[in-house]
Amino acid sequence: MPRSLTVTATLAAAALSLIALTGCGASGSTAGATTAPEATKSAEQTEAAAGGDQSLADACSLVTTKMTEFSTQLNDASSELTDAMSSGDTAAAQQIVTQVGDKIDEVAAQISNADVSAAFGAYQTAWSDFEGLFTTITDAVAAQDTTALNDAAQKLTDSSTALVEAGTEIQTTCAG
Repeated sequence: MPRSLTVTATLAAAALSLIALTGCGASGSTAGATTAPEATKSAEQTEAAAGGDQSLADACSLVTTKMTEFSTQLNDASSELTDAMSSGDTAAAQQIVTQVGDKIDEVAAQISNADVSAAFGAYQTAWSDFEGLFTTITDAVAAQDTTALNDAAQKLTDSSTALVEAGTEIQTTCAG
């Protein structure tokens, strides 16, 4: 693989690792914030949960747990992603990103609390956009299309920022 493709592909894998540490991992830090409200649910939250509606604490607990799992999966796969992208094995790299996207979609379907659903929906959209961009990058690596790869790589910052901002919105929602 030409050096420019290798460098850009490695940057894409590094960006994914960064997202794992900041986008998903940041939400994992809300664990302490969601534990206290669970223990001291208001009567309104308890009634809402009994009526089939998901309380803020329950929804945040689910999201926090699942996002920690996403982060762990991405962190565990970061060297595999880097190796796959550097060697041109784009199918393996794409499979990892797609698996996380599928899990995010599954979690979104489990959230019925309106506030958490909106915040997580923004994360789901940001991940979907990232997944599309990652597909563009892996396709460009496979085709050795340096122009497409460089164009997509320039969009990684915006995509990473959107994921981090969506993760922050989840934190804010769950802290409230």
